[in-house]
Amino acid sequence: MQEPINTGSTEAEVPGVFDLGTWINCFLPSLIGILIFLTPLNYQGETTIPLGLMSNLLRDGIGGYMGAVTTFFFVTGALLTLIFNLGPKPVKQSFPALFQLFQTTPVWLILRLMGGIFAVMTFLQLGPEWIIGKNTGVTAYVDVAGIIFCIIGLGCLLLPFLTDFGFLEFVGTLFRKFFHRIFNLPGRATIDTLASWVGSSSIAILVTARQYETGFYSAREAAVITTNFSVVSVPFVVLTAQVAGISDLFIELYGSMILIGVICALVTPRMPPLSHFKDVYYEPVGCQIREEVTQGRSQLSWALEQALTRASRAPGPIAVLKGGLRSAADIFLTMMPAAMTFEFIALVTYHHTPILQVMTLPLVPLLELLQIPEAAAASPGVIIGLMDQFVPAIIAGTIDNKITSFVLAGLSVTQLIFFAETVVLILRSKIPITVPQLLAIFCIRTAIALPILAVLAHYLV
Repeated sequence: MQEPINTGSTEAEVPGVFDLGTWINCFLPSLIGILIFLTPLNYQGETTIPLGLMSNLLRDGIGGYMGAVTTFFFVTGALLTLIFNLGPKPVKQSFPALFQLFQTTPVWLILRLMGGIFAVMTFLQLGPEWIIGKNTGVTAYVDVAGIIFCIIGLGCLLLPFLTDFGFLEFVGTLFRKFFHRIFNLPGRATIDTLASWVGSSSIAILVTARQYETGFYSAREAAVITTNFSVVSVPFVVLTAQVAGISDLFIELYGSMILIGVICALVTPRMPPLSHFKDVYYEPVGCQIREEVTQGRSQLSWALEQALTRASRAPGPIAVLKGGLRSAADIFLTMMPAAMTFEFIALVTYHHTPILQVMTLPLVPLLELLQIPEAAAASPGVIIGLMDQFVPAIIAGTIDNKITSFVLAGLSVTQLIFFAETVVLILRSKIPITVPQLLAIFCIRTAIALPILAVLAHYLV
């Protein structure tokens, strides 16, 4: 491939010289990614995307063996975590890649071990009902875990079509000026945001933390992006709709998430605590950002050149497959046992104690004022998302009213701050944000999202 030509003149409206293979490598995989992740289709009366349909077919194919599949991953993750944290040093040195993957803190070690133990008890149906019951262990370690394994597994393998061949660079560059003007963030944050919308919030937080630690985001920018733009991915919204029992409302749910996400991103950074953050950079490296302003080029031409440049450096099929499998293994074996245990604890608290019902009694009149049916049953779902973002959707699935289910599912994909994943990742980073600040942001986002979802639910459902 020849180097791109940039004359700097107003005539340079065509991107630099790229060979035919690069154009194909850009457009064909990106088109496949758009079709899989962003194209709505109607199947048997329900609107979904191809990824959702494929995950349903895979889950149907596994059928009654799903419990065995999920238990295998939970037990394997627990055993490998135990070996590479408490095992002999020679074992750790012999497998450095596995050691890096499974090394963790004592808290996460305990959560993964609990995940393996409770998954086995649930699969064998040995133990007290509050552990192995349909509403607790079976829901967390079989039903929801099975849905996640299918959709996230396929997502990890297929996501590179959308992220690695230039599509995000094209869209991100095209809307860069708009993003900076509206949200007061660097243009490069557009790409981080898009990556999370089609990838995962955890990856987006890791990317943002890295950008802060290398001097490309200030403390304010990093805090705003991690708490407002590390949104849930397309596959997760599909998953949430399935768990909440509103798969036919996927498009409406996704559109509501985008609307609320934009409103929260406009309002939340202008309120404490985010408004108190300063534009100071990570001290060991200082400010490193130098966003280039191209003269004499149309935005479309420059966006296309960025996309083609990325496509020219895209990984080959083997590398893409290895990367997808590595991402899936990371999620299945390290994140899922802990995340499902958080979910299990939340479900046990919800179904077998009155704690959440008592705590959320003051919310019942508010939900009734918003004309949300079954307000008493729904009220715990308003705050329980702080523990794990799946649980509001699970509660939604137990409520036989689509308006209420839509509201709770909407909270599940718009609150963003939850201890099972995002809070831990943010606190482990160098971004100077505290737990009280994260709790405040969670409350602000919930206060913004709840009335909007109530209005949309009555209009769309």
